[in-house]
Amino acid sequence: MWEWMKDNVTTLQVVVSVVSTGVWIAYLHVFLASFKRQTRSSLLITRAGGRGMVGRCIVSNMGSEPAYLLDVLAEFGVGDTKTTVSVVDRLELWDKASDVTTGVSAVGPIGSGGYVDIGSFDDLFARARKRLCSTDAIQRTDALKLVAIAATNQARHLVAAYRSFEIHRGDDGAQIRIIPVEVEAVQIRSRRMRKKLVGLLSELQRNEALDRDVLSDVAQAPGGSLSRRQSIGGIG
Repeated sequence: MWEWMKDNVTTLQVVVSVVSTGVWIAYLHVFLASFKRQTRSSLLITRAGGRGMVGRCIVSNMGSEPAYLLDVLAEFGVGDTKTTVSVVDRLELWDKASDVTTGVSAVGPIGSGGYVDIGSFDDLFARARKRLCSTDAIQRTDALKLVAIAATNQARHLVAAYRSFEIHRGDDGAQIRIIPVEVEAVQIRSRRMRKKLVGLLSELQRNEALDRDVLSDVAQAPGGSLSRRQSIGGIG
């Protein structure tokens, strides 16, 4: 055996070098994967405080760095008809607050592990009605989709997440329940989708509302990908 090793020392050195390189590559892959998970942005949209219209909508930042919440879009659906408006501003407080810099909007930084209460679902519906100057489409809504959009340092671009809800009404139409569709938040992280989000926000700055399904442009972009991260708090 020793003689064979001496005769094939060059071959053995090559094999050892290849194996060592493979081990280091594996370690590097594990390190990079761990680092990517730790620095990955994650926005959660959860329902709290009840299943009715008084339930609160919470946007949480579970990423490792602070995130600046730029906007929260609400897409109201009546059958195949979709209407999308921004609901991040607390319009119900604008006529009451003496200081417009405090509490009249949910826009702002969210620390790592922090959250912001953007209002009750009743508030979100009321803000949409005020922006649209109409109640019919909002009152007949049977599906609601919320999209939270934020900016983070590590992403260097916009990041976003969305979650869908079904609107269940009682026989008398007075009792309303808000039921989440996805158990987990759907994250939008691909570069192509984030670029589309920039265009979407620019369009909403020029218009009070968009009469279409905005997520069909973003979530189903060719070559794009969606990433899921389980919501904390189960189906809430």
